[in-house]
Amino acid sequence: MKIQRVLSRIDSGLGATKLPSSVAAVTLTLSQRTRASGARHFWREHLRRVQFANPLLPIVVNFPREPCIPNLEIKFADETIKSFSAQGMHSDDICKRFLKDTGA
Repeated sequence: MKIQRVLSRIDSGLGATKLPSSVAAVTLTLSQRTRASGARHFWREHLRRVQFANPLLPIVVNFPREPCIPNLEIKFADETIKSFSAQGMHSDDICKRFLKDTGA
């Protein structure tokens, strides 16, 4: 019963969307020493749903030791890159912006 509950939480909700095939990779960078709660929540909740819905998509999360602004970078198949700062954003807003930028 617990497994079904966990799977239903991963399989539904914001972020549980199949991304277009034009998306080649996703990189999230957030520092270990800054307080970026929106980016951390996005990483824990929404990015896991994105990974579950897109198992072949390479997703990299970088945790540099030096303080930096949380940043989300989307690489497309034609080598273009869209990037935006997630500083001060709520996790749902980060996810909505991510889905909008990917075209999902």
